[in-house]
Amino acid sequence: MSIESRFNALRERINIRLYDSRDFMLRLLSRGSVLVALSTLVALVFYHGYELEPHQNTIIGYIVRGSIGYYLIKFLLELFYNFHPKQFLKDRKWESILMLFLIIDILVINLAGFELLNQAGLALKIPGLQESFLIVLQCYVLVIVGLEFGKVGELLPHSKLSPPTLLVLSFLVLIVLGTCLLMLPEMTIPGESGLDLLTALFTSISASCVTGLSLVDISKVLSGKGQFIVMLLMQLGGLNIISFAALFAILRGGFGMRQQNFMSENLGEDLKRSRSLISAIFRLTLIIEGTGALLLGILWRNDFDTLGTTIFYSLFHSISAFNNAGFSLFSDSFASPAVQWNFSVHWVIALMIILGGIGFGTLTDILRQPWRKQPILRSWRTLRIGTKLGLVVSATLIVLGGVIFFFLDPGSKDVGAHISHSFFQSITARTAGFNTVSIGALATPALLFLIFLMFIGGGSGSTAGGIKTSTFALVFMSASATIQGKKNINLYRTQIPWELMNRAFAIFLFSVVSILLGIFALTILEPNMDLLDLAFEEVSAFCTVGLSTGITADLNLGSKTVLMLSMLIGRVGTLTLAFALSGQRQEVNTFKYPKANIHVG
Repeated sequence: MSIESRFNALRERINIRLYDSRDFMLRLLSRGSVLVALSTLVALVFYHGYELEPHQNTIIGYIVRGSIGYYLIKFLLELFYNFHPKQFLKDRKWESILMLFLIIDILVINLAGFELLNQAGLALKIPGLQESFLIVLQCYVLVIVGLEFGKVGELLPHSKLSPPTLLVLSFLVLIVLGTCLLMLPEMTIPGESGLDLLTALFTSISASCVTGLSLVDISKVLSGKGQFIVMLLMQLGGLNIISFAALFAILRGGFGMRQQNFMSENLGEDLKRSRSLISAIFRLTLIIEGTGALLLGILWRNDFDTLGTTIFYSLFHSISAFNNAGFSLFSDSFASPAVQWNFSVHWVIALMIILGGIGFGTLTDILRQPWRKQPILRSWRTLRIGTKLGLVVSATLIVLGGVIFFFLDPGSKDVGAHISHSFFQSITARTAGFNTVSIGALATPALLFLIFLMFIGGGSGSTAGGIKTSTFALVFMSASATIQGKKNINLYRTQIPWELMNRAFAIFLFSVVSILLGIFALTILEPNMDLLDLAFEEVSAFCTVGLSTGITADLNLGSKTVLMLSMLIGRVGTLTLAFALSGQRQEVNTFKYPKANIHVG
């Protein structure tokens, strides 16, 4: 008998003996992991949120290491009890890699007497690396807890809540958690006692809804930990926390047909593409944000005192740009003297904004085309209609926006600099929120034009806000067809169904009404402020842009509440919110009334 056959026979006997205790043990481990995860997260919150005594830090260190040991033992027992260990490792390959590194690290520590990361830090001459083992362990914990969170992703389709309702609830939970974290004492610089409830709530909503409006200068008030929380909220809010739950479910190998059906409704994609698109979203996000951070780090390599500061600034602005959030660690955004004339940085940020704003569906569709193997025109023809429409409208708005802004804003005497600033504002006005010029100093025509760009926003299925380029294009084409007396709307040799047109009109109408109501409320609450400034602020909030004429901090409590509601409604989408509140009741008509004849116009 071969060695493999003997091993399989032994394995079968072991499985038979363990079968009776298998269910009990796995259930016990699963319940215990919840308790361990919660206790570890609470310990980490105290560690980073409060100034602790040395003995308290030591206790937290033991808790973190203990949780690592628990998850390692849990993984090994699950592997031991599994009837198909090879398939188990294959299905949970990322967790397996993480656990393998932990096992090797523990063996090296006990046998060789040194820690791998410490030695790596010494070899690479990075002084902080050997002192950051506890931080690395915390990252381990967060990843493992995230994998446990994948169970939530597996349970989402079993919930009786509709996808739009879950979308709204996910943002509300994220906002509440962000608010609580930002109120901790260590989230602000020394001398500050932590953010008050209103400021923390406003900042959390703005970051979670990737807007960028702020009541305080986060570069001067928030500590590095507080800025990290803002960065985390931008990432979770930009990609949608439900998508993260789905990702962890995929990593655990638990993303089945029910999960695909649930996520297809959330992503607005067909069932076949839902799983592949979720994976593509996170791959593209990691690659694009990583590349953007690397380019910014190279450009800023001599501008900061330490390598850690350079890395953090680069990563923060890369995430903020790709998620169209608009938060910056410079006091006046990119109009600050340190970066206002650094055009290389401007265009890296602009490229990140464009990639984040055209939509993940568009990006994946472009990348799937064999551009090198066939003529460009043929590849263009094989793109989906939504992709072609989004690209054409985005390119048109960028070019026309840059040209028009060039003439509306007097700008700098340097023509090259003025051109760069004009096109940057044309790109960032469509929901990114960065600025290289003083928005408050712009003339009325320039502000009105920026309001128009903010209202349109970015592409569908992107991190951007606004009514979306496709909605704007469909409404415009419908109006044009009506004027020309056409009964059908055709695009790229296809007919646009009226169901889609009705949805576009509904989004357009909800957005216009919501913005007008917001402006109306602001004019009542702020009678002494200029109408244009209030309108600009409301459109910026609802369309999750973040540009401001500088009045945000001067608004009263009622006005700030209006802006917070506008940011939330604008992010989750007025139509999605309406579906969530109505329970998506569908009316089926089996009969038709006579056609009415009403005079319009």
